[in-house]
Amino acid sequence: MSINRIPYWNETGEKTHYPRLDRSISADAVIIGGGITGVTCAYRLEEKGLKPVLIEAGALADGTTGNTTGKVTIQHAVLYYKLEEKYGAEAARNYALSQSSALDFVKKAVEKESIECQLAENTAYIFGVNEQEWDTLEKEYAAAKKIGIEAELLKNSDFPPGNKGLLGYPRQYVFHPVRYLDGLARAAAAKGAALYCDTKAIKLEPGDINTVYCEGDIAVKAKHVVMATQYPFYDGPNLFFTRLYPIRTYGIAVRAVRDWPEGSYINVGNPTRSIRSHVEKGERILIVVGESHYTGRGQGEVHYDKLVQFAEQVAGVGEVIAKWSAQDYDTPDDLPYIGRVSDNSNIYVASGFRKWGLSNGTLAGMLIADLIEIGHCSYEGLYSRTRRDITSSLGKMVAGTVNPVIELVKSKVEATQDIEGLQPGEGRVIRYKGERAGVYRDEGDNVTVLDITCTHVGTELNFNAAERTWDCPAHGGRYNTDGKLLEGAPKDPLKVLFKGKYKDLLSELQE
Repeated sequence: MSINRIPYWNETGEKTHYPRLDRSISADAVIIGGGITGVTCAYRLEEKGLKPVLIEAGALADGTTGNTTGKVTIQHAVLYYKLEEKYGAEAARNYALSQSSALDFVKKAVEKESIECQLAENTAYIFGVNEQEWDTLEKEYAAAKKIGIEAELLKNSDFPPGNKGLLGYPRQYVFHPVRYLDGLARAAAAKGAALYCDTKAIKLEPGDINTVYCEGDIAVKAKHVVMATQYPFYDGPNLFFTRLYPIRTYGIAVRAVRDWPEGSYINVGNPTRSIRSHVEKGERILIVVGESHYTGRGQGEVHYDKLVQFAEQVAGVGEVIAKWSAQDYDTPDDLPYIGRVSDNSNIYVASGFRKWGLSNGTLAGMLIADLIEIGHCSYEGLYSRTRRDITSSLGKMVAGTVNPVIELVKSKVEATQDIEGLQPGEGRVIRYKGERAGVYRDEGDNVTVLDITCTHVGTELNFNAAERTWDCPAHGGRYNTDGKLLEGAPKDPLKVLFKGKYKDLLSELQE
């Protein structure tokens, strides 16, 4: 049976669709992006008596928020001992405290606004599968205890199969992210926030009063601009493309044949294996996420196959009911960027959540709302783009900046394929009128030929067979098979070179 690529949370959660902005307006703040960062910020600004406008290119939660595992936790895999070694115990403690404040916000918002999102408390575990990973867990446990995190260390637990030990953080949460976001958005709108869907921002003109230009010759003027867009819509002086590394991750939802213990779990090593339970209409569903790789460098459907194999080991697979993927951005030092895009600027950035966006995005919305209201916020230095992230993480920075250059050069000389035998649902890199191009054939025998030179810095795109998208291996730009920009650093769509029937393309190429 064919499984659609609609994320489980978007498949099962109803969303309010807000109107398209059809006129130019002004506001105290304009928020670009309708994920958890943007909606949280809009909600908090309204609580503070300000009047925000939120614009989203598609629908709320269409991006990474609706594609997550649904964990809301301060346990962000193995992190705290690294932060302690790099920045000291106080920085590690502040990271834990700030993330805890995000969890508190979620819990209180669910209670205050009566949001039905299956919020449930659980224990978040990290598990190791060999002695080296057990040693890592012991280091992480020592760091957690030192900075005041409640934690437990368990040797040779019965679950997950084959583990050498677990590090557990009690009193964490899981929820249905789309239902939560929809409830929080409705609460923000009820308080007076103006929310608009199908409103794509195309340009930001900074100034004392910033102007965000949208498709349809529409402008939003505001003193404050919040870029809640995963990848910054406007760079400022930061060269974020050298400091943000796009990562693609895959997820499945499974009806299992065996029971499994409560809690959420993630492994120490690679490839990532992250699991949790979700109850839908009385039925317990197993969520499995992992198989992370740099965007544009994946292996297609094999990533889903490996997650299914892991689910079979964990609880047995009766039926796979959903498959999806998500994109997030890593940073040199594993900390996100939250705050002003430059000194004294009224443009704000929130990015680099490293696959922990439900807590980091909530935190970003909270902190940026404080920056807008009073000019400063807690933990401002910890998440500032001015911290010594690159000098403290030189090896990761070199890999993150050199690899895109290598990909750019390599993409120009890689071999092309022949058009003959192209199957429905398949994409290939071919020669079209003497130039490299991408062709996709759909199930209706229609083909689209695109100039697959990424509109960001000119890297040639690769076809992602699992998602049927054209992905950039340099900086994570992604386009659909019609050339429409989906996400990432680029601003413009791809050029369509041919659109028609497969037989007509064959005839044209044979002339």
